[in-house]
Amino acid sequence: MLTRDTQELVVSGVAFLVMGMFLGNLILIVLGLFPIVFLALGLLIGQPREVEIVRGGEDQKIWVDNQVEDTLTATIRGGVGTVTFSDILPPSFQLEEGTNFKVLWKGAREKQAIISYRATCAKRGRFELDAVSYETRHPLQITDNTLGKAPAPRTYIVQPKPLFVKRIRERKAITRIPMPMDARIKFGFPTTDFLEVRDYQPGDTYRSINWKVTARRLSASPSKLQVNSYEKEGKKVVWIFLDTATHMALGTTVKNTMEYAVRASLGLADFYLSRECQVGLCIYDNDAHEWAGSYQRLQEVMDLEAVFFGVDQMEPQIDLGDVSDRPSDPRPAAISRILFPDMGKKQKFRIMREMLKVDIRYGGESLREAIHSCRRHILGTLPLFIIITMVDAAKTEGLFEGIRELYKYSGKLRRNPSIVVFNVHGYNIAAQSEKEGMAAELLDYRNKPVYASLRRMGCTVVNWNPRTQSFAQALIQQRA
Repeated sequence: MLTRDTQELVVSGVAFLVMGMFLGNLILIVLGLFPIVFLALGLLIGQPREVEIVRGGEDQKIWVDNQVEDTLTATIRGGVGTVTFSDILPPSFQLEEGTNFKVLWKGAREKQAIISYRATCAKRGRFELDAVSYETRHPLQITDNTLGKAPAPRTYIVQPKPLFVKRIRERKAITRIPMPMDARIKFGFPTTDFLEVRDYQPGDTYRSINWKVTARRLSASPSKLQVNSYEKEGKKVVWIFLDTATHMALGTTVKNTMEYAVRASLGLADFYLSRECQVGLCIYDNDAHEWAGSYQRLQEVMDLEAVFFGVDQMEPQIDLGDVSDRPSDPRPAAISRILFPDMGKKQKFRIMREMLKVDIRYGGESLREAIHSCRRHILGTLPLFIIITMVDAAKTEGLFEGIRELYKYSGKLRRNPSIVVFNVHGYNIAAQSEKEGMAAELLDYRNKPVYASLRRMGCTVVNWNPRTQSFAQALIQQRA
């Protein structure tokens, strides 16, 4: 489409041409022909019309704070003019090297350009780059700029880094946090999930020897027989409850309470899975206790027409359309976010995949409702419950209700409590200055009575300030 200035120029040229022909003035005719010839030549040349972009490499799966490199090859055909490219990155990506924006001049011949950059992925999640935006401009600005998108798909799966805890030395002298000691023994019946190939040990069956791997190693150097090892059933069950309420958003977009809680969940899950325990995950919303229930209508709606029969209407009647077309169903039930207990690498993968989706208000049930939803998988076991949340003195009702619900399945054990409340200090994470840090300490001091109440209920309270403590230090410096 012609620009407004070009249209005005064409109208002026036609006016001069008509006036020159009417008056028989050659000068006016020539003045009218100049804009028309200029427009004809410009339209004949045209602006770049065909843009093709090829993205090198493949989809990547990386950890948070790692860098990705990307290279794009752009090919422009037809026309002459300026072409602008922009590979729009997600907001959590920080450009470290190169550029994802480029401007180039397209001449009469085919033009190729390479766009390369390196970026840091600062937040977990699944990020998809669908297309590269481009803009072509006519060299004489006769026509409007052409905006378009060239398909160049790429998917980045940014995984949160688990906070690994490999070994705690002198456990009895340092911490009283319940650990599945019996899970360190190789117990249980073997499953069909392959674990590894290891050296032969006395007691291994003849059928478990892997003769192919053994022959391959013996051909290189003398070695022991190789045995196939399969994952075994775990007898210890651990349930992790992750809070996704609004107060978990304290902090920045990249470093907030929710991100540290996710990393703590992955660290605890990896710790217990590595000890052949069955680990289950349940995601809840601490604020949901205010509407306890499944959003179901408890009583019928009152018929107002029967109540106000015979009463004159003062306001003019408003046409609301056909009421029958509107949905009359009650509000849908809350969505349960539960991964039932399992063990092995498959369960670790499921938990990691679920953590990529976790966000604020991701869970639709309160802690009490979430426990009620998975009660059939808790009965008959003596699980260890780990509640990962941010303890706030103003929002303790939902937490206490959930702990009372857990007592129905675990009992109140003071010497060896089976409920752990893992408290992430969100106010300390959000503090950006010294004064804000002091305010965060005061707010944490206000939670002291809450910690005492939780301990009187038989819970183990683990306080973690990510700014001053590592994950392992938070585990070994707490008391029951």
